[in-house]
Amino acid sequence: MGAFVARRLADSLIVLVGVSFLAFAILFLSGDPTYLMIPENYTRQQIAEFRHQMGFDRPWYVQYGDFMRHAVRGDFGTSLRSQLPALPLVLERMPATLELAGVAMLLSLAVSLPLGVVSATHRRTLIDTASMVGGLLGQSTPGFWLGLLLILIFGVELRWFPASGRGGLAHLVLPGVTLAMYSMGRNARVVRASMLDALGHDFIRTAYAKGVPRLTVVYHHALRNALLPIVTLIGLDFGVLLGGAIITETVFAWPGVGRLVVNAIYQKDFPIVEAAVVVIAAVFVILNLCVDLTYGYLDPRIRYG
Repeated sequence: MGAFVARRLADSLIVLVGVSFLAFAILFLSGDPTYLMIPENYTRQQIAEFRHQMGFDRPWYVQYGDFMRHAVRGDFGTSLRSQLPALPLVLERMPATLELAGVAMLLSLAVSLPLGVVSATHRRTLIDTASMVGGLLGQSTPGFWLGLLLILIFGVELRWFPASGRGGLAHLVLPGVTLAMYSMGRNARVVRASMLDALGHDFIRTAYAKGVPRLTVVYHHALRNALLPIVTLIGLDFGVLLGGAIITETVFAWPGVGRLVVNAIYQKDFPIVEAAVVVIAAVFVILNLCVDLTYGYLDPRIRYG
């Protein structure tokens, strides 16, 4: 187990370095941020001096090397706009994003798990068809359009929930549903497929032949054996929800990392974007490590050697 964890941590470090490299290279291609930061009346000489002072006149790989030398010490630079350290600004917004992604994940699991199980146990019935059509619609609905629709109906017309901002549980309902809708539909379809595969195994027929109650067979024997692909999807899904929160946070004015990144991209605030990308990638990597370790608990046949 220790060797497995060590290997995965080494792989995770390589992934984080690769993500930071790609993010830095793509940001560099977006253009020089100098003209967004200087007054309009600057002369060419003043522009050149400012660019040299900020280090923007160096090759991008030199700038990346300088960034990495500081990043390994936890210093992701200073925001080009607010002149505050980039990493604390990102970490300050991270709880709001994790809160939104966590609520979306809970909503997705609360709906998709029972829906997938019921669809599998009532195969080719009206319940199964309606569930899978609903799941397909959930996957097909654009998040920004759904968010605006929910705001119009439940925030403006009915006034049941706040239309924007962060506060109590009521503020989480609309953005949580918007963010969860895609994963809710996809997870229901995956749960159904995994359950159908598990229900076709010989040990299920043996359990029925021994007189084991149907609910015990479905939820204890079949569901546990169907959880491996579902757990994998959950780990990946949380990372997707963190990334997908960018659109949702923008639509609902949610004060999370996604909204911070969108503003930083428009302003070419490289340190903020780079710090946010690395932090989200780190959360994603840690979650996948936890998923791998969970396999051994769900299926004793899996061993880490």
